[in-house]
Amino acid sequence: MTVRPARRLLGALLATVLAAGLVAGTVGQTSATPRAAGPTASPAVASAVEWQLCEDFSRALCATVEVPLDYDDPGGATIPIDAVKLPALLPDQRIGALFVNPGGPGGSAREFAVYGSELLGPTVTTRYDIIGVDPRGVGPHSRMVCRTDEPRPSFRWPFPITELQSRSVWRDGRWRTAACRAEPNAVVSHMSTADTARDMETIRQLLGEPELNYYGISYGTYLGAVYAALFPDRVGRFVVDGVLDPVNWATGDDSNGELPFSTRIRSARGAYEALTSALGECDRVGRSQCALAGNALGKWRTLVSLARRNKLRYYGDAMSYQDLVGITLSGLYDNGDYSFLEFFLWDVYSQGVRGRPATQARGVPLEVLRQRARDVVRAPYAARTVNAADAFTGVACADSQNPTGRRAWWDAGRAQDRQFPWFGSLWTWASAPCGGWNPAAQEDAFLGPFAVTPAHPILVVGNSFDPATPVQGARRFTTLFEGSRFLLRDGWGHGALGTRCVTAIFDAYYASGALPPEGTVCEPDRPLFGGSPLARPRPVERWRPQAG
Repeated sequence: MTVRPARRLLGALLATVLAAGLVAGTVGQTSATPRAAGPTASPAVASAVEWQLCEDFSRALCATVEVPLDYDDPGGATIPIDAVKLPALLPDQRIGALFVNPGGPGGSAREFAVYGSELLGPTVTTRYDIIGVDPRGVGPHSRMVCRTDEPRPSFRWPFPITELQSRSVWRDGRWRTAACRAEPNAVVSHMSTADTARDMETIRQLLGEPELNYYGISYGTYLGAVYAALFPDRVGRFVVDGVLDPVNWATGDDSNGELPFSTRIRSARGAYEALTSALGECDRVGRSQCALAGNALGKWRTLVSLARRNKLRYYGDAMSYQDLVGITLSGLYDNGDYSFLEFFLWDVYSQGVRGRPATQARGVPLEVLRQRARDVVRAPYAARTVNAADAFTGVACADSQNPTGRRAWWDAGRAQDRQFPWFGSLWTWASAPCGGWNPAAQEDAFLGPFAVTPAHPILVVGNSFDPATPVQGARRFTTLFEGSRFLLRDGWGHGALGTRCVTAIFDAYYASGALPPEGTVCEPDRPLFGGSPLARPRPVERWRPQAG
């Protein structure tokens, strides 16, 4: 199975959805808010899942399931959770239900289920009911909303490179934190990953499934880790792909527990190694395959130097250092090839150093690239129908232990930039709103231990050069969950979804539970640099990592 049909499917899907922005004074604006946290009789909790034809997803059934708002009070208030089901195409050969999650946190599992199933192999498409359960704070009936009358601070930088900038970024984080303390809707205090794992378990029981089969990618691997740790006896055929280190997400170890969680997960290492190794590969294949070849790393350093001195232009617009690094990171996510990233960097280099664009055709507008970069990093395998930045904050800050003062982020970011240049501050400051997050939102979080023996072995997949979840996270996951099997895809990009070798292994595993032999390595489908990008620059929608 190739990935190109899924790319066209994703492009069509993204063309029909709108990104929900942050409205002044409101974090997580939505047209539908969750049921209030007032008293609700326990019979309101669903006794069955009532599926109906979806209005917006073809071949899919939709449902809204009432579950406890607080699992410590199962007879109290409820919240509606949105779910979708794609029935097995061969119901007489049905194996069971497969729950999926696209990560983020902030991605819609309902939307991912519609196209993600086509990338998991023919067994999944034909013999499983695909179930997408939107995490709390994400679905249209449970979206997080935090209101404040305070105006949003002036905010220009996605991450800081000077201490003055760090104060601006910190003030923006405090604005979000204050809004979610002052006037949150009910779900904000109950949207940890453990809450969503309990929702999946509730829906599994309502569906009458004996165990929970699962595919999770990116942050979806952390959801899988929490579910498996809470309900090890219910783990069925379970795949995690592009794996986060669950311990570092939650608490860290003795050596790093005082750092922000977005530093602990070592994404800066993944991005640094992905870029430097890719530039080395560019030099290896030469100019016929990669326009940047010939000291490609030196060319990158030249761009960095120009950007830091505010001397980099992109079709007449000023491209900041943060723009250059953020857009480059989003290009590193593509697990198909780096043709768009190559074209982007060569185009920027041609303008910044050679004084002319790489082609006569104008490139993608800078503001579009900025927005795509934010979307890719926040929710890489999700369609852009919610403000993923808000759900990311609501879930991640509830899940993790973090320091409280600005200086901790500033020091951690600078230390990471010294160790893993360019990407340390970007990743570290992603968690800035978590400093001083409402403690009530963290009461139901699961912080470990993760070392359990699940009922069935888990298939754990990692890329050699993943820019967001370095392969060390997958290796650690394998040691925590007894009996797990590690599969290496020896390539670049975030996650292995949609690549032929990995898809074949998924298909065999979901068909019979068969694991690949120890030490199995999958190669990429095509070269990282397969020819001149000037002849075939891909539209933005097609290089998003959902497209493979």
